[in-house]
Amino acid sequence: MENLQQLLFTEIKARIRPNISMVDEIASLLNISNDSAYRRIRGEKLITLEEIQKLAAHFKISIDKILNLSSDTGTFSGKYITADNFDFAKYLGQMTTDLEFINSFKQKEIIFFSKDIPSFHYFTYPELAAFKYFFWMKTILQFSQFNNTPFSFDILLKTMIDDGMKVIKSYNVIPSVEIMSIENINTTLRQIEFYKETFQFKHQEELNLIYDKLHEMTDHICHQAETGKKFMPNQNHELLTGTYKLYVNDFIIGDNSNIVTVDNNKLSFLVHSHINYIVVNDERLTSYQYAFIQNIIKKSILISDVGEKYRTRFFHLIHDKIEQCREGRMQTIGKL
Repeated sequence: MENLQQLLFTEIKARIRPNISMVDEIASLLNISNDSAYRRIRGEKLITLEEIQKLAAHFKISIDKILNLSSDTGTFSGKYITADNFDFAKYLGQMTTDLEFINSFKQKEIIFFSKDIPSFHYFTYPELAAFKYFFWMKTILQFSQFNNTPFSFDILLKTMIDDGMKVIKSYNVIPSVEIMSIENINTTLRQIEFYKETFQFKHQEELNLIYDKLHEMTDHICHQAETGKKFMPNQNHELLTGTYKLYVNDFIIGDNSNIVTVDNNKLSFLVHSHINYIVVNDERLTSYQYAFIQNIIKKSILISDVGEKYRTRFFHLIHDKIEQCREGRMQTIGKL
């Protein structure tokens, strides 16, 4: 039991930000004194089952892992987003909090395996962020207040723009790897096509501006890939520390999941139902997913820093797809 207790507190220590006192955190959570918390951490006093439950639930720790049980079950955490419980400001705020938590570690990395352009890139351009926000709320989450409302930039709140900027600025300082395919841009383009075919754009000028901003976003991603750094447009990338590796593959489309490594510990963010995600820290799953993604990387082409030929061709094809959509040449089921 003493060994298991040591394992539990070792897991807890790995999940607490370096600037947070583990003793204070545990004392507050268990409603005990700091001295009592110290004695539990040192193994001088055994913790109760109720305390184990509180600690495991709060720090999202698998009891199976601590007890070294072999089973096909695992633990995860996450919330289901609905029109009743969703608040975009809180959603973006939580993204910023998660990113700041990752950035608090000395060693960190995020790997994205995308089927869409990672949402962080859209946050850099308020017009694109506005469209994605609206599509998620109206079409995916079915917010009743948007039932008979066409898309317009007027709907976007300034707070949403500011919150999105906080997210991208937090993301830009964390080293990351993104695995993309030419098909990734199709997710947004098909959303645009759907709104065009159902007459859900209020102004043609705004639709044209969205296409223009998609081109700008594509150029900016290309520039980041060329320099191997993440930065805001017109920002001096030489002063930044967030490295950027971009891989391209033609044989498999990702699922928008990502895996985070912090000081040799791994967290898996698994996307489901388009905008929902669950967080898994089960070592079996994260190790399996990490090995799978590393295998995909080995079979992909690195186009950041090096690979100018493939980088130029990749982004040229994305620009061409955007123009196909603008000119109505993109094939969709509605045109068959």
